[in-house]
Amino acid sequence: MNIKKLKEAVDELKKDMGEGLISTDVFSSADGQSIYGFNSQPKACAFFNQVTDHLIKSLQGSGLPPLGRYYIVDVADDKIIMVIATEEFQWGMIVNTKKIQTGLLLNVILPEIVDKFQDARAG
Repeated sequence: MNIKKLKEAVDELKKDMGEGLISTDVFSSADGQSIYGFNSQPKACAFFNQVTDHLIKSLQGSGLPPLGRYYIVDVADDKIIMVIATEEFQWGMIVNTKKIQTGLLLNVILPEIVDKFQDARAG
C-alpha cells in the first residue's frame, strides 16, 4: 500500500464530502487493524472486517454472485456505512446522508474513491 497516495485519496474524500464524512479508515483484511484514517473507528474496523469475511463466505455458500467492489449498510440516524473490500485491504466510511446527496456520493464520489484506492494499493 502506498501510504502517500492513500493519504491524498483520504484528503480528497474529506474535501469532496465535507461535513457528510463522519469517519473513514483503511484497514487490513488480515486483522482489521486501521492503517490510515480520519476520525478513526478501530472497533468498527475490526467489526466490519468480520462482516466482510462473513458476507463473502455466505455469498459463496449460497450460489449467489460474489461480492463486488463494495457494499453499503443503511443504519439509523440518517447514516450509511460503506466498505470498499479487497483481499488485502478494506476502506470503510461512515457518512451522514443529511449532509451529502446520496446520488452524488454513489455516482460520482464512490467510483472515484474506488479508483484511487486501487491506485494506492498498486503502489
